[in-house]
Amino acid sequence: LEDSGGDDIDQESMDVWCTSTEFLDIMAGDWEEHATLLCNFFLQLNRKAFVVFGNGIPEGDTVYCMTIDPPPKETPNADDTVWLWNASKGHKYKSTDTKCTLKEIYYAVGKNNIWGNIQVTKDLSKTSFNFEDKKAWRPLFNEKYKFEAYQTETVQTPIDWKLGAKKDEDYVKEVEKYISLAIRNRLEHWRSREGKSMVESPGAAKILGNVLRKMEQSSHKETSFTEEDLYTDLAKYLQPGSASGFDITGFYINRPFTDVQPIIDEIENADIHHAGPVTTDGSEKDVQFAHAVYVKAFPRRVLSLWVAVACLYRKRGT
Repeated sequence: LEDSGGDDIDQESMDVWCTSTEFLDIMAGDWEEHATLLCNFFLQLNRKAFVVFGNGIPEGDTVYCMTIDPPPKETPNADDTVWLWNASKGHKYKSTDTKCTLKEIYYAVGKNNIWGNIQVTKDLSKTSFNFEDKKAWRPLFNEKYKFEAYQTETVQTPIDWKLGAKKDEDYVKEVEKYISLAIRNRLEHWRSREGKSMVESPGAAKILGNVLRKMEQSSHKETSFTEEDLYTDLAKYLQPGSASGFDITGFYINRPFTDVQPIIDEIENADIHHAGPVTTDGSEKDVQFAHAVYVKAFPRRVLSLWVAVACLYRKRGT
């Protein structure tokens, strides 16, 4: 979903949190809405999950989701695995990962308590996540001040995951068409600035579309799709002796969809429109382009966007 980040909000104004239902209804929120929704999702799956407040790079004060997984049955004496989830960006890190963008935790919020981090160390790799350790974490609620005396009901409301489901198919097609047209127009513009035409390869575009669909399915372990499978699907264009023998260079993008402009910017920065050999004999058809867009809709119109862009240039001697 769109991350408003809160940067354009008056810092002295009231900070209003949306419930997860409200967050999905308006389809926009900042770090706390993203982290709370993800935490609620994990809790529904009976995972040990928390919302943690801390300091991150580059955002500064931020909110992440944290999960704690017990060791596998094969190694029952091993330590728990602590995962930190940047829900706004869709990234996760182990607490021991030096590349983790969350650098310090101020406090953690669980289902029935809030714990303040009173440890001297700010290094997450050295931080204890044993909330029973009173020297590491100070609970807000205890035997004297019981949680039940202050809060008995959740402010969250049930989410209607079927809302708008019948219209999702048409919506997906509309988004795919919109993004595809925007990419085509920009590729044509970038090429025309240098006096070059953009010759499209519909056959390659169709194959790329099928590849993206398989990659989405593979990401959910619905099927397996390897690099070898990719070369198999592109074999028609990689055959040196065939009439359509091409070399191919390209890339793909996968991210939640909120706006088309970041996609266009990423494609331009990849400089794909300059790929291929420089032709001096006017045979611009020897350099062709293909792009494909695939959108997978999840409940409440949360979209997983896949984009592939490729440049095909005819092999020498074909």
